[in-house]
Amino acid sequence: MNPKYTFNPMTRYITRGIIEQVPLEIQLLMWNEVDKIVKNDEVDYLQVFEFIVKDKYIEMEHRQEEPEYKQTIHLKKVEAYLCLDKVKVFVIDDIDHSTMLLASEY
Repeated sequence: MNPKYTFNPMTRYITRGIIEQVPLEIQLLMWNEVDKIVKNDEVDYLQVFEFIVKDKYIEMEHRQEEPEYKQTIHLKKVEAYLCLDKVKVFVIDDIDHSTMLLASEY
């Protein structure tokens, strides 16, 4: 039987890299996107978010491998978010707790 990944809100952690590089409202948006997929679909232990700054907006891609899932969200291009260009974030559930970290911290 496959384990159930719940990304329990009571056992969520973020790394120093997330604290230093990702604005709080974007952290909350990513957790919210994880919560949506947990409610509606089968969820993989690894959620991936990638950011790209475009001319008129910032693109946030949310994906997982099993089952395959991909969603792209366009965010308003504001100065505070420009630091997210080419940033990749992992959100990992290991049953006991969930951790949000920069891919470079993995």
